[in-house]
Amino acid sequence: MISLDSLFMLSVGQAPLDLQSFDCGRETVNNFFRNEAQTYQDELFGKTYFYIHPNNPTEIVAGFTVANASIFTKHLGNSRQKKIGYEVHHQKGLINYPAILLAQLGVDIKYKGNHLGEQIIEFVTKWFTNNRNKSGCRHLIVDAYNEPELIDYYQRNGLNLFFSTTEQEMKYRNWNSEKDGELETRLMYRDLILLRRNSLRK
Repeated sequence: MISLDSLFMLSVGQAPLDLQSFDCGRETVNNFFRNEAQTYQDELFGKTYFYIHPNNPTEIVAGFTVANASIFTKHLGNSRQKKIGYEVHHQKGLINYPAILLAQLGVDIKYKGNHLGEQIIEFVTKWFTNNRNKSGCRHLIVDAYNEPELIDYYQRNGLNLFFSTTEQEMKYRNWNSEKDGELETRLMYRDLILLRRNSLRK
């Protein structure tokens, strides 16, 4: 079993890496890491990090991208507002909840079975809630591919769906199935305050 602690973490562009050989099994993620991550970072939209094996410093084991985000609760129905803000003190309720978006996540197929994806999710949650974090970050957000196995994967790693049904989410996103096709992704979140304290709600 490989742990993140045994790997080196580099940001994109920090060192020469064999991006073309990386293959997580999902071409959209492969393409982003290979062809878009550097520009995405240069334009200050987000930052991509890669894990490499110390014995092969050009081979990518896994990668992820994070970006600043927020949950704009005013656009949510009352039940969704209560759900997202379940652990928020009522007197401190905000229209915007600061968040971090886990925009991309991929593990090379050669390293599948080491639970590196789960380790990265846990790393990111702790990274943005420790005392060295430079800004507020209340929620972790993932825009997960709308596939049952992947939704279940994120749920097992502490994230919840924003909406119970795809119909509710399509309405929120103003998604027209006839024009836009099937809903490709589902919004998911995790309230990071629970890493610091127990639930306020009994």
